[in-house]
Formats: sequence, structure tokens, C-alpha cells
Amino acid sequence: MKKLVLIAILFCCACGGKLSDEQRKRLHDGMATQDIKRVSDADLEAAALSYANSVLADVEKVDKFLNQKSKIDSIAAARNVRIYSLIPDDAALREIEKKLVDAYITGADAGQAVDNLQKAGEDSLLFTRPVFKDRPDGSQQFSHAIGIKMARKTVVLSMPSQ
Repeated sequence: MKKLVLIAILFCCACGGKLSDEQRKRLHDGMATQDIKRVSDADLEAAALSYANSVLADVEKVDKFLNQKSKIDSIAAARNVRIYSLIPDDAALREIEKKLVDAYITGADAGQAVDNLQKAGEDSLLFTRPVFKDRPDGSQQFSHAIGIKMARKTVVLSMPSQ
């Protein structure tokens, strides 16, 4: 038993305790996630809109209609969000999503459908942007909304350090 303890101590001392550049960067990133930040609701909303718009820019480069599921999923995983379509008459929509879709349908008729940011539960935010199809008469018809659900933590970590 004494030999085993001695070997373990020698092994630990032989390591040198040096971190590679990549390990050091991961350590600093991990420490940054532990920082306590006081964020006002206005700052959180502005950061969420900015973050969602940057995610949406990536999505629109790939597929505005969210047909290429694997590419959309890879963007979502890389950005730590959930990206999905809010389609009218979808039975799986939550109450808040149904209300948003109804508002977009009504807003399309009035020409007033715009992006939206809502609280989605205790620790998440939901950003939506309507997508329209052009009718032959030149008017627009609501097709679906792109939903980006993000955790508050993701939004706060995306904020520049002060």
C-alpha cells in the first residue's frame, strides 16, 4: 500500500502541472460562465434580439423555410438554441405559440406582422419572425414563423463583457 501511495505521488509530481493553450482557454471560458452578472430586463431583451438576429442570419443563409433539418439542427447545436417552425393549425403548438401564429395571420392581413420576443417559461426566451408567401395578386400570405428558443443563460453569455 505504501508503494502504491509513493507511486501515485511521484506520478503527480512528474506531470509538471502545465496546461496546453487549448486547456487554458477552456478553463478561462469555464470560469467566465461562473461570473455573476447583473443584467436589467432591457439589456437582456436587447441582447436576446441581437443574438436571435445573428442566429437567424445563419439560418437564412442555409434555408429560410427550414426544410434542411440537418443543417438547421447543426446551427441550433452550435448556437445552443432550438430552431423550429410555427405552422398554423399545428396541434403541437403551445398556447403562447398559437397566439403568436394568430397574431401573425391577423397582422399579415393588416400589413403589420413583425418580429416578436416573448418569455417562454422561467428561464427561456422565444424569438419569432414571420415568413410570408407572395400571392398572385401581390398581397402576402402568412406561411409560418421561424421560432428560436434560447435559454437566458445563453443570451447572457453572448453579451460582451463590461
